[in-house]
Amino acid sequence: MKALVVYGTRYGTAAEIAEEIAKVLEVEHLDVDLVNAKGLKNCDVSSYDLLVVGSGIKMGKWTNESLNFLKKNKDGLSNKKVALFVSCGAASDEKTIPEGQEKYLDKVAMENLTNPPIATGLFGSVYDPHAKGLMIKFVNRFIKKEMEKQGKDTSQRVDYRDWDEIREWTKNLLTK
Repeated sequence: MKALVVYGTRYGTAAEIAEEIAKVLEVEHLDVDLVNAKGLKNCDVSSYDLLVVGSGIKMGKWTNESLNFLKKNKDGLSNKKVALFVSCGAASDEKTIPEGQEKYLDKVAMENLTNPPIATGLFGSVYDPHAKGLMIKFVNRFIKKEMEKQGKDTSQRVDYRDWDEIREWTKNLLTK
């Protein structure tokens, strides 16, 4: 079985998730290609049995490159097993999970895939007080206030991703 893992990332969080997904699939004896959507011009999806496509979420949006991959390959993906994942802050709070699922996964699937995905993964993100970029600094200010209310140390990087959940989600793709 052959798999393609395509990801879009801005700060590396989705890339790290994609790398872990690829590792798990390789351990399960799949032939895996891991590709950053940013450098991907054309891709022939016909030789793949499973495609996992993901993105980091910034300001409520997928990366353009990941969305473009889905749009360009919509017809080719129609007869493939496709799974979608995102890395976003919505996964870190029980109250925002349903909205994150709907907005970042269900809606994207409906707009960009012919058939429903075999799985969707809403995975946490990373708070990094030393991250560069105007937008991430703006977002981090909001996150920092929430973390301070919870009594958390905001001077250190905090990883909100549940790696065991990501590995289990990946293994479950093989049973679908």
